[in-house]
Amino acid sequence: TVDKNLIEVFAKGVDKEHVLLLAARASRTENQDAIDAAVVGTLADPKEARAGIREVHFFPFNPVDKRTALTYIDSDGNWHRASKGAPEQIMTLCNLRDDAKKKIHAMIDKFAERGLRSLAVARQEVPEKSKESAGGPWQFVGLLSLFDPPRHDSAETIRRALHLGVNVKMITGDQLAIAKETGRRLGMGTNMYPSATLLGQGKDSNIAALPVEELIEKADGFAGVFPEHKYEIVKKLQERKHICG
Repeated sequence: TVDKNLIEVFAKGVDKEHVLLLAARASRTENQDAIDAAVVGTLADPKEARAGIREVHFFPFNPVDKRTALTYIDSDGNWHRASKGAPEQIMTLCNLRDDAKKKIHAMIDKFAERGLRSLAVARQEVPEKSKESAGGPWQFVGLLSLFDPPRHDSAETIRRALHLGVNVKMITGDQLAIAKETGRRLGMGTNMYPSATLLGQGKDSNIAALPVEELIEKADGFAGVFPEHKYEIVKKLQERKHICG
């Protein structure tokens, strides 16, 4: 679910309702995934997501870009794009300055401490009026908070697995704070690290001397991962004679 009261606005001349509308435009209105359904469902009327615009091209979510986007034409014939997705990807898209990133990260951490995921929203104008064109500069518009709790039976499933001697690790694309909070709720440990540690980067003094293989063995999980990280984690564990499932 999306909490309308917790929408954070980062662009001048924009209100919370417009941040939500742009996020809804960057969502599918049919064949939706859970996030699209939550965003569009928060509108007073789901039809608002496409009201007064003509859809040109929808860019679907994929695990590398970690965002969706819609190219559309407004009632005056002007072309625009709206995009929503993982905050890091949207911040990169908008080429933000460090001070702006710091402010956004502070809000993401604040949401994460409450077990809320962050979804970033951006927009751009497309003066070339072509779906293939790069368009103008992207503007970071705002952050939505998503409450996406684990399945009701997850904690019990993990408890039983641990009781049987199975080592359970969380490998997630979510932010580290979210991963730790979810791990705490599920009783599976909070000894988790950002994906950068898999590349030997960003290690704190406690784990600096640990080889990556040992870090993977000892960790309860990793956050902010891409598909290639998941492959690498499983590969390293298998090399150390662990059976992974």
